Amino acid sequence: MDFSHSFAIKHCFVPNAIDISQGKDIKLTCALDRTLVHAIVPIDQQARYRGRGNGECYQNVLAICDFDMIFTFVWAGWEGIAHDSRVLTEVAFNPNSGFPFPPQDKYYLCDAAYTNTRGFMTPYRNTRYWLADFQRQRVVTKEERFNHAHAQLRNVIERAYRVLKARFSILKQMAPYPFPMQ
Repeated sequence: MDFSHSFAIKHCFVPNAIDISQGKDIKLTCALDRTLVHAIVPIDQQARYRGRGNGECYQNVLAICDFDMIFTFVWAGWEGIAHDSRVLTEVAFNPNSGFPFPPQDKYYLCDAAYTNTRGFMTPYRNTRYWLADFQRQRVVTKEERFNHAHAQLRNVIERAYRVLKARFSILKQMAPYPFPMQ
């Protein structure tokens, strides 16, 4: 993690409460997720950054995105393939990261790879979640209703990553810049 760095663009919140389950107002601020970005690393560090499959090197990027698809927090540089919750834990408790915890009564939407804890809302486990699952059969239970709304709202971070990678193709195949510059 010697090369990790972060930058905060802006920190904003959805002004209105969004009802996603059983008539209760749940105040959502942003969506949080992690993605992999191709990296060129020095030979002596490649084992830590090696990914699955064809052996490419990657670095993790953890980001928070508001519902207008604006990145409000980005942390890049965690090596290779790591579990989402491990990256979040390291970034959140790193005093140099400037990680913006949500206010007391608000939540970040996270996928099931994260822990459902104060400030971080994950979907119900062992219940349909992905949007494609709901195309074939309508929502039946209250857990499925919650997961469907959760997936629709959390999809903003997935779209933001797709837009970012489409706009900046260097993120898919990094040019041979020195690693700290990447």
